[in-house]
Amino acid sequence: MASAVGADVVIPEPARLGALRLAWLRLRHRRRLRVGKGVRLGRDAQVRIARAARVELGDGCYLGEGCRVEAVEGTLRIGPRTLVGARAFVVGHAGLTLGADCVVGDFAAVGVIAGPGAVGPVSVGERARIAAHATVASGATVAAGSVFGSYQGLGFAPDA
Repeated sequence: MASAVGADVVIPEPARLGALRLAWLRLRHRRRLRVGKGVRLGRDAQVRIARAARVELGDGCYLGEGCRVEAVEGTLRIGPRTLVGARAFVVGHAGLTLGADCVVGDFAAVGVIAGPGAVGPVSVGERARIAAHATVASGATVAAGSVFGSYQGLGFAPDA
């Protein structure tokens, strides 16, 4: 059976205490965090949830080493079997959805604010790939199955 995330993706072993940290997160954010089966955390992966926000981690998703998932407002959904790479930053200012089988590369940023007052929901379609060091601004949409290259920016106003 072929892997859903692709042959070029290396999924490292989860942190030794990842399961314990996940249990602690569930306890700390009882009503604001939903965790599916088989969710794995890399070392130093962080999940931050504001009082007015929720986070849903789909079945089998992996949060890489040192990555940060932060829900400021609305619901941040990470779909089943989605991989968030090492030191990637995923922030939902007004809701964010990463579809099933997505890959967010190492050091990528999804949901960052493009400018003052530029906040909106972010949608990343199923099987989309956001390469390392790429940036997707708040309010942007990445189509299902699309590949977004390294060092590219989406949702930013062009320089005048």
